[in-house]
Amino acid sequence: MEKGSLVSVPYSVEINDVVISAVQTQPSDEIYRRGVDHFNRLYQEGATIPRVMAISIHPYLTGVPHRIGHLERLYDHILGHEGVMHWTGSEILDWFTAEERRLGPGA
Repeated sequence: MEKGSLVSVPYSVEINDVVISAVQTQPSDEIYRRGVDHFNRLYQEGATIPRVMAISIHPYLTGVPHRIGHLERLYDHILGHEGVMHWTGSEILDWFTAEERRLGPGA
């Protein structure tokens, strides 16, 4: 068996359209309201330590006409802040491994 590193990229159930729309049956704008509150806290904390906000969406839920505008507003809010990066999981992993190499494991 090969040995190597295992890295877990954050995956949120709080900002997840399956939970919000299908399980909790929240109103269409809940992803926006919850997402803004979630982001604002992480952005505040991010002033001193990097934070990752995972937004888990599925086109069949959030891509529908009565929900997609709320997701677009959420992204507008998030990306309207200085220093915010919009990355895929692969890009987060690349950044993390580069930082780990730079600072050393466990830093």
